[in-house]
Amino acid sequence: MRVTQVLGLCFYWAWVYLSFNTTSSINLSISSDQSLLWVHLASMLVGVVTYALIIIFSRDAVKRFSSRKALSLAGALMALGTACYALPLHAPLPVMMLGAAVTGITSCWIVIYWGALFSQLSARNIVLFTAAAFFCANAIYFGSLLLPAGAAGFVEILMPLCAALLIPDAAMVRGFLGDEGEPAVVESTPATQASMALATESRIPRPTHAVGLFSGISAHQMISPARLPWRIALGLFVVMFVYGGVRVYIGVSDAYVNDGLLPTVLLTFGVAILFSIWGIFFQGDNASLGIVYKISLPLLATALLLMAIFGKEYVGFMAPLATVCDITIEILSWMLLADIARTTCVPAFLAFAVGRLAVQAGMFGGQLTAWMLVGYIVPFAVVSIFALMLAMGFMFEDQDTLLVFEAPTSHERDAVERLAGRSMGEHLEAVAAEYSLTQREKEIFMLWATGHGSKYIQDTLVISGATVKTHVRHIYEKCGVHNRAEVIAMLEQAR
Repeated sequence: MRVTQVLGLCFYWAWVYLSFNTTSSINLSISSDQSLLWVHLASMLVGVVTYALIIIFSRDAVKRFSSRKALSLAGALMALGTACYALPLHAPLPVMMLGAAVTGITSCWIVIYWGALFSQLSARNIVLFTAAAFFCANAIYFGSLLLPAGAAGFVEILMPLCAALLIPDAAMVRGFLGDEGEPAVVESTPATQASMALATESRIPRPTHAVGLFSGISAHQMISPARLPWRIALGLFVVMFVYGGVRVYIGVSDAYVNDGLLPTVLLTFGVAILFSIWGIFFQGDNASLGIVYKISLPLLATALLLMAIFGKEYVGFMAPLATVCDITIEILSWMLLADIARTTCVPAFLAFAVGRLAVQAGMFGGQLTAWMLVGYIVPFAVVSIFALMLAMGFMFEDQDTLLVFEAPTSHERDAVERLAGRSMGEHLEAVAAEYSLTQREKEIFMLWATGHGSKYIQDTLVISGATVKTHVRHIYEKCGVHNRAEVIAMLEQAR
């Protein structure tokens, strides 16, 4: 499934780039043709409504996402809608808008399905696979610039069909989605096997439902809206509002679309390669990726300020810089949503529905606002920078307890067992007794030490994320530690 996941996401993003960065006449500037802007706005607005309906009617929507027939139909309709504006037939604007509306609805099915599959990966593989998918998507996009208009339009139409064709057969879909009580397919590691054995020995309860992409919600129970990641969604909305506005200002200013194309191509692939390198050396499969997104916001603010100040004088400088911001935010946003779906009790399809709702609503608002205030980029930049700074502080909750969920590696576990002279299970029992951990704290500590993060612990013990954090904080206090390194050192020194 790993190659399939990369290609599924690759084809979706290639469609996004081909649909909304180009038309049948490649790379039209907004200053000379506005049809692309209206097509994009129509698709996003319909997408926002669709995501909202998916969230509101989540218990009915889950049945649709476990149907391969529905997913395949969505891919076919998405291709048909794309044909209304991608082919060089100079279709009337209403026809183009109708096609955009169709893609706005059907693309939700495709993006949620492949996004939910990404949530089953470890943090390291989320980084690697996302970087690989965006690298391939941009290779398709830039390759299409070399094709005649008709051939480029055909490639654009083909992308959603390819994404739909990669969806597994019906039996495999049910397995991946945890549908009808079947277990979901997840990455199997020695830590996973060891943890299940330890859970049995310690009489820790297992999850009462399959830990799948669409698990956590039954046909008779709808998840409480309060549990959805609205804080993250609001931050995503702000980021994408700024991002959408910058796209419009760049489109208006960049009258010479071929200027700076080579630097743009090199920077695009360079960013994807840097993310791949980060993934290769990423440590801790259960670490949170949210903090990386938070760190990136000041960089986006700086880039926006530079474009506002120097954009008109250095048009060739704007496009490459905007491209770096674009692909960085797109990669990080996708990784963030996959990470949220991986580390919370919210069903994966709902996490992506909320996240993509925020992304498209922010993009829609930013593009529409920038177009209405097209001659006022400096005020837009100042307000945007202020909003980004607020989002940076509000978007994520306290991260001080998340480090404990970066579970020990196999080498660290072996070192602890060697120094302690006993199995990890026996050693953890002794440590729990030494530091007077409660039964619940001991259960959480044991699950963590055998390779599991917050989401698994929440599902296994049937408790909320806030409760897990409270217990983790108590474990820190009782053991006299402040970070992950001190936890490992404490385990190695305990007798």
